[in-house]
Parts: sequence; C-alpha cells; structure tokens
Amino acid sequence: MENFILELAKVTIPGLLVLLTTYYLLRDFFKNEERKRYYEMRRETAKSLNPIKLTAYERLALFLERIRPDSLIMRVQTGNMTSGDLHLMLLTTIREEFEHNVTQQIYVGKEVWLVTKNAKETMIQLINTCASEIPNKLPAIELAKIVIERYGELEESPIDIALNILKAEVKSFG
Repeated sequence: MENFILELAKVTIPGLLVLLTTYYLLRDFFKNEERKRYYEMRRETAKSLNPIKLTAYERLALFLERIRPDSLIMRVQTGNMTSGDLHLMLLTTIREEFEHNVTQQIYVGKEVWLVTKNAKETMIQLINTCASEIPNKLPAIELAKIVIERYGELEESPIDIALNILKAEVKSFG
C-alpha cells in the first residue's frame, strides 16, 4: 500500500506542478493579450478621433475670428441700418455662431471651452455697453465706430487670449 501511495505521489505531484505552471503562464499570457487589445483599441480610437478633434479646434478658432468686431460688423452692417438694428444684428449673429459651434465642447479641453465662452460673453457685453451709450436711431456706423474703438482699447483682447490658449492646447495635443 505504501508503494502504491508513493507511486501515485510520483505521478501526481509533477502533474500538479505542470498544471499550476501552465495555469499561471496562460493567465499572464491572456492578461498581456487583453492589455495589447485594449491598447490597440485605444490607438485606433485615437486615430479616428484626432481628425475630429482638430476640426473642433479649427471651428472654434474660426468662431473666435468671426466675432471680432471688425469682422463681425463688416458682415452684418448694411447701408441703411440704425445703431439699434446693428446692435440687434451683432448680438443675434454672435449667438447664432456660438450655437452652431456649441457641440465642439465635446472635443476640446475645458479651459479652451471656458475661454471661448468668456470671449463670446465679453463681446456681447462690450456691444451692449457701447449700444447703451448712443441713441438707437443714429446711423449704424456710429455704433460700429464705438465698438471697434473700445475693442481696440482693451489691454488684452478676450479673443486673442482664447486663441492663444486654443493654439497651445492644439500644440500639446499633437
């Protein structure tokens, strides 16, 4: 009987050792394979998402350029407008442009989105302040002059600040 147990142990113990070794090797192998698949999946996702992100940055840069007072006024002002009409058109255009680009916040960093919103709000505030200083019935050119002049007096343009932060994020992104 002792001989049988000894023979059984001689066969069983090496088999168990091989089984345990195989188990741990296969477990590590499968974990590594899973990590590789996860890395590949992230890399592929990044490959397809990067162009979308860059497009979002481009669209926000375009939005910021389009709400600069000189650019904005040139696009919306017509010859027979009053300052009240221009005021309304400037605000409407800024809000429409912003609404058109609001989904870009998904693809850009939080800071870029916040400074973009801040630039928009600052421009609206500037236009409202300038419009409150003159009668609505004056020719639109009067409001246009005041808005452009006041914007030029700003120490730091909110649009330039936003564009600089946007550009820095794009550089760090690539």
